[in-house]
Amino acid sequence: MSVRPRGCGRPIASVTTPGVSAVLAFVGALVAIVLLAVVVNRVRGVRARYLDAWEPEPGERRLLEDPAADFYVVPRLGQAKVMSFARMRRTHAVLTDERLVIATRALLSKKYMITDVILLGSERGDGAAELGHMSGGLFSTGYTVMAADPSDMTVEDGGGTAYLRIVPRPTASATNVEHCRLYSDDAAGFLDWARSA
Repeated sequence: MSVRPRGCGRPIASVTTPGVSAVLAFVGALVAIVLLAVVVNRVRGVRARYLDAWEPEPGERRLLEDPAADFYVVPRLGQAKVMSFARMRRTHAVLTDERLVIATRALLSKKYMITDVILLGSERGDGAAELGHMSGGLFSTGYTVMAADPSDMTVEDGGGTAYLRIVPRPTASATNVEHCRLYSDDAAGFLDWARSA
């Protein structure tokens, strides 16, 4: 039964209109996905790794850091016809003599969460066993591990901003990765240090 206000010939819309039901179903699905992810991560023991708690392995040394970089992975399949890469300065890149550690600022936080590790030259160290897995370690280490040769890296111009183009080795963890882009104010410095390490 609908209520008709005075002076109006049409009933007031009910709260369960199809549009509201669709929105509630969508929000419910999002909540279910988040809860499922939390349960799976707890069961598997996956934890986010933050840059402030990360330390290089013994004998490994930090060569260069950029706390205002940007990192993008360009897929091999399913690319858009036109791609643009925003320079938001949300990535903290740390180059050591064995790897490039990429950490992105977490949502609503000042901490940087490690999202990618690119092993340089050798395939040893933390996460090297993940190169043979399609997930690249995302579901075990908490970040994706790839390997690249510094000799295959180049500095290129991307719309007036220089970036370091990183071509990963053909491992299972980089199956659908054409290349990675590290936008930095010191892209040439990253290349020089990576090649000298």
